[in-house]
Amino acid sequence: MELIDSRILFSFFKNDDILGINKYGNVHINDTYLVTTISGKYIIQKVNGDVFNVENLTHNYTYLNKAAADQGGKWLFPEFITNEIGAIHSIDSMGHAWRVNRFISDCPNFGSSPNIIITEQAGIAMGRFQLFLAELNPDLFKDTITDFHNPQRRISDFDKVIKSADSKRLIMAKPDIQFAIENRSIAEQITTLLNSNTLPVRITHNDTKLDNILFDLKNDRTYVIDLDTVMKGSILFDFGDMVRSITSLAKEDEKNLSNVTFSLPHFEALCKGYLGEIKNTISKVESDSLLSGIQCIIYIQGVRFLTDHLAGNIYYNTDYDTHNLDRSRTQFKLLDEILKKKNETAEIIRSVL
Repeated sequence: MELIDSRILFSFFKNDDILGINKYGNVHINDTYLVTTISGKYIIQKVNGDVFNVENLTHNYTYLNKAAADQGGKWLFPEFITNEIGAIHSIDSMGHAWRVNRFISDCPNFGSSPNIIITEQAGIAMGRFQLFLAELNPDLFKDTITDFHNPQRRISDFDKVIKSADSKRLIMAKPDIQFAIENRSIAEQITTLLNSNTLPVRITHNDTKLDNILFDLKNDRTYVIDLDTVMKGSILFDFGDMVRSITSLAKEDEKNLSNVTFSLPHFEALCKGYLGEIKNTISKVESDSLLSGIQCIIYIQGVRFLTDHLAGNIYYNTDYDTHNLDRSRTQFKLLDEILKKKNETAEIIRSVL
C-alpha cells in the first residue's frame, strides 16, 4: 500500500491521533483510504493530477462545500474537512493533492442495484442533487477535465490509438473495434446537438454511476459522492450514465456477456426517481434527446475503455491486462440490448414526463 505523506496527515489531523489507515473502495482514478482516528473515521483521497486540473478542482469543491453549508447543513454529499490553513486540498512532496471528508458509517454503495427500490432511490438522489446544482451560478464553476463528455474528442482519441496500437491488442479487440466503427453515428448525432447550442447551460455531476451514491438505509437518506467532475455539462449524460450503471445488473467487467442484459423494470424505476424529481426543469430539446443521450454515453464509455486497452492501460486503474477490454465489451453489449428495446424505453420516458 502506498504510504501517505506524514505532512499531509498532519495538515488535516494535527490535533488528532491516527489509529489506522486502510485502502478503501474500488475506484478507477483516485487513490482512496479510510483513516481511523480517536475522534472518528474519515475518507482521505489523493487526486490524480495527471487527470484533473487540481486548481479548478479546489475552486469547485470550496464553492460546493460553502453552498451546502449555507443551506443549513442539509448535506446531499459528505462534508469536506479543510486543512490547518482552511483549504480543501493539501499538496504533498510529489505535487499530489489530498482531501478529506467525514466518513458516514453504515452507508453502503452498490456496484449493481440489488432491487428496484434502490434503483428508484438512486434516481431520486441524483435528481435532488441536480436541483441543488441548478440553484448555483454556472459561471462560478471551472472545468476540471477539458472536454470530459465531448464525444468527438473520444472518437478522435480512438481513431489515433488504432493507428499506433500494438498489433496483438488490435487483433484481440478486432470485433470490438468493428462495433465501435459501425456505431459511431450515435456519438456524431449528439455532437451535432451539442454544437447547436440549443441545450441549456447546466452544472451537472457528470459521473452519475450507481457506486457514487451512498445509501443510509437506517435513516432513509442518500449522499452523492465523487464530485470531481461537477462542472458544466448536460443532463442527457447524467441520466445516460445512471442508465448505463444501473439497468444492467452485471458487473462492469463481467466476462460472461450473456449476463449483461437491459432491465426494463429497473429503467422504469430509475426514470420515476430521477426524471420524476427534475421533470419540471427539463427543456423540450432535452426531453426529446434523452434516449440519444443514453445511447451516446454508453457508446462513449465503451470506446474510452477500448481506447485505453489499445493504448496499454494508461488511464484507468486495472487489475489485469485485458481488464479494460472486458469493461468495453460489457458497455457495447448493454448498448446493443438498449437499441433493441428503444420503443419500450421511449414509452416509459413519455409516461414519466
